[in-house]
Amino acid sequence: MASATDSTSSADQARRSERRRRAERFRDPSDPSRRLIARFDSIDWSAPQEYSTFKSNNILLLDAAKKGKAGILEVHKGYRTFTRNGRVIGGFHQLTTSLTSDLAKTVMRSRALVKDCLESASVPTPVGRGFSVRDLQGARDYMAGLGGSVTVKPQAGRHGDGISTDVSSHQELAHAWESAQPQEKSPLWRAKNLLVEQFVPGADLRVYVVGEAVVGALARLPLFIVGDGRSTVATLARDAVAARGRNAFLAESPPDISADALADLGLDPLVTLPVGEVRDISGTSNPKAGGVTLDVTAMLSTPLRRLAVDALWAVPGLPAGGVDLRVSDLSETAEAVVTDVTDSADMSLHRYPTFGTWRSPAPAVISRMLADSAA
Repeated sequence: MASATDSTSSADQARRSERRRRAERFRDPSDPSRRLIARFDSIDWSAPQEYSTFKSNNILLLDAAKKGKAGILEVHKGYRTFTRNGRVIGGFHQLTTSLTSDLAKTVMRSRALVKDCLESASVPTPVGRGFSVRDLQGARDYMAGLGGSVTVKPQAGRHGDGISTDVSSHQELAHAWESAQPQEKSPLWRAKNLLVEQFVPGADLRVYVVGEAVVGALARLPLFIVGDGRSTVATLARDAVAARGRNAFLAESPPDISADALADLGLDPLVTLPVGEVRDISGTSNPKAGGVTLDVTAMLSTPLRRLAVDALWAVPGLPAGGVDLRVSDLSETAEAVVTDVTDSADMSLHRYPTFGTWRSPAPAVISRMLADSAA
């Protein structure tokens, strides 16, 4: 039986391998994220949007409620309700609003159940299935049957914690398995499922949907540097992290650019990059772990908007939330898949993008509460 130290080591190895695989994919100019970056050639990628302060998801909701002339009551610490004319119209706790039904909350506890909902509604999603944490061998056999690399996900979670993509070997799968294990060791923890699904390459998008409308869409990208033929990797990396840090929302989660971390990404801090060479220095597209975001709302095609709306409505009783897409292009749906749906999407991501126009889903959420209460 593996010790706690062994498990920690495997989880750490999974994180390092995940960063390496992402960086390797990003080196290819044909990678969808690279092609997306090339499409926005008017952006100065060395000059992210600057925000000296930021408001949390819930403060944004409270501000929107005040502007909508809704009353606000603090029922308990972390619990707020909104009122209009003496009637409760909605509320929230942490990142979940009252728009989420009890049934939807149950679905949100299991990525495998989310996948079942998507499949039952004929929404394109990667082929996959859930496994007991005790059934690593079953997952190995399933990966072999798929005939390609897989993504391993914990049953639930936030910020992409514990997710490993493009896993192709038995050793990588074993490490990913440990990384995706639930942290709590309750008597039932071994019954919890891990999700294994076919890896589909593409750019990662987070789309916020309220009702039938897309109110914000972001591409999640790694923090990257571009060689100038003069500066070392270490200098370019320090400058990129400093520029990213001028966005207060992202400043709390800088990427590790130590020599060891850069070595995991195939980079030598002392090497001078050739002019125009693009390299990932974060090993993640997760903005809360070192990545950056690009607003693509205006560029998102009508078919992709429909796909995001269909995905949200595939979960019963979820009229507002975040939908994660993996796409080859912003205008095509042929290879697009839905990788997740969540009721706890952080609206601050859209309000404080690293690049592009800021959006605010909060007013649309409050309007939905008002409309539902009047129905």
